[in-house]
Amino acid sequence: MQQVLKILKQTFWQILGKIVTSVSTFIILGIIARNYGEGGVGIYTLALTYLAMFYLLSDFGFNAHVLRRVQGLGLRVQDEFRKLLGTRILWAMALMGISISILPLLPIGGDLFKELIIFGSPIIFGSAIFVSTNLIFQSRLRYDLSVAATSAGTILNLCLVAFFVNAHLPLLYLIFAQVLNWILVVAVTLILSRRFTNSVLPIFDINFSKKLIKSSWPIAATLGLNVVYFRADSFMVAYFKGVSDAGIYNIAYSVFQSALVLPTFIMNAYYPMMLKSFKGIKLVGLGLFLLASLGTILTLILAPLITQVLTGGGFRGSSQSLQILSLGFPAYFLSALLMWVLVAKGKYKTLLVIYALGLLFNLVLNLSFIPQYSFYGAAVITVISEYLILLLLLLYFNRKEV
Repeated sequence: MQQVLKILKQTFWQILGKIVTSVSTFIILGIIARNYGEGGVGIYTLALTYLAMFYLLSDFGFNAHVLRRVQGLGLRVQDEFRKLLGTRILWAMALMGISISILPLLPIGGDLFKELIIFGSPIIFGSAIFVSTNLIFQSRLRYDLSVAATSAGTILNLCLVAFFVNAHLPLLYLIFAQVLNWILVVAVTLILSRRFTNSVLPIFDINFSKKLIKSSWPIAATLGLNVVYFRADSFMVAYFKGVSDAGIYNIAYSVFQSALVLPTFIMNAYYPMMLKSFKGIKLVGLGLFLLASLGTILTLILAPLITQVLTGGGFRGSSQSLQILSLGFPAYFLSALLMWVLVAKGKYKTLLVIYALGLLFNLVLNLSFIPQYSFYGAAVITVISEYLILLLLLLYFNRKEV
């Protein structure tokens, strides 16, 4: 019971932070929808999605691997943190360069999309530092401090967006607001991290970086596949059907994605405990399934109201897309648990194979159906793909004992 209470406490702090960021995100999307239309929402959300793919890759699975290594060898998190930070800084700089260098190859969005990416690329760097400091917060079960930092940045971002839109400034300024948001988040997290470590200055230890990359690359590859698997459909919709259709789909996906962080928060709290014992895993699984089922029911009922309030009208198809996507909640919630069980057991390559199969299945179906069915096809395929992932995970565990 004490373990469950710890999980609930840390999950509560993360949910509180997500409520702040989600409300802010929805307000910003509502402002953009009312002032820039479907095309504006499409370009803005595509740019943020593109940048998100790279700042999620900045994770590279380092935290999970380092935390597992620290628990296993009895090392001090503080001693590993500065080397991890140095590794992440170098990796983030490489990702920033890659994100900009491949822009000429992308057949979507036009010049505005490319400008948004170039000016928004520092977000990748900021996220990398933030994720590194989360190693300390996670090991100490102090997600309240992480939430405090993200909430401060979120509020700043909302205020800046409201000001820029009221001044009738172009979308480029809204990306600039995101950059300032991450600067504040990084500053606050580094200050709060000083409670648990004597220094937050990075150490650039090449040997440490090489060993870390060599050990965690299967997790990184899995995360990379996950990133493409989750959001490739948005770019396909933009390519085959235009940025307006992408805007309609991304409105629905933004709401859907906000709910998907709940199993992530639960697993963030449970993972350090899982490294010591799998006791209570069935209870966690049952809780995730019940939460997912409740989320599906509520979304099916409230989707029309949510999209109406969010956009102020128009964006036909967003509510139906959201209802379709919500059918995937049980699969997403349960696969999150099983995925982190495999990470805790060091079965990185098994994860890589499963998600590679899921990605291949997802891409083939999207290429087949999005040209005809647009965002409706993308939503249905997203749900089917995640149930395939869950099935593959269950088949693996049916052969192995947790």
